[in-house]
Amino acid sequence: FQKMVLAMAKDIRVIVVKLADRLHNMRTLYHLDRKKQVRIAKETLEIYSPIAHRIGMNNVYRELEDLAFKTIYPTRHERLISAIKKNRGNQNKLLKKIQKDLQKKLLNEGIAAVVEGREKHIYSIYRKMKERSRSFEEIMDVYALKVIVDSPENCYRAIGLIHQTYKPIDGRFKDYIAIPKSNGYQSIHTGVVGLNGLP
Repeated sequence: FQKMVLAMAKDIRVIVVKLADRLHNMRTLYHLDRKKQVRIAKETLEIYSPIAHRIGMNNVYRELEDLAFKTIYPTRHERLISAIKKNRGNQNKLLKKIQKDLQKKLLNEGIAAVVEGREKHIYSIYRKMKERSRSFEEIMDVYALKVIVDSPENCYRAIGLIHQTYKPIDGRFKDYIAIPKSNGYQSIHTGVVGLNGLP
């Protein structure tokens, strides 16, 4: 269905308008009865969100997933939000410290970079818990740092510096520069043990 929709839309603007319309519908879903809400939310999760992801509309993709998750599983959504809020205080301080430290080290190595910290979106955390059959406490990557550089070469240099500074976690390295994702996304992902043994 995704391929068919993409093939039918000779003009990508048609898809963008359709996704914007769906996002608006998801934001105002509470006006409908519960059965319709769940049907539309499932359709959003299975069809519209993956299309947004495929064409690189990441903010739309994340919001569609989170709104659909909140609609389909309101209790799970509420509990997860609560767990993240409890966890947030100390994590944010540590994340900011690592962010500053990393920015300084990259600058010292002559690597021009922007370092941003962010919390993963709710549905992404839930999906990992479900796929790996783990509790919230067992999910390592609730928080992430994004290092943006100007070239693939500097991306590899930056990852080298990060791995010298923080111990890499086995099995958490993915090279999407050598093997880009199907939507053209390119980066390197890693998991490391930061301050206080925090993954």
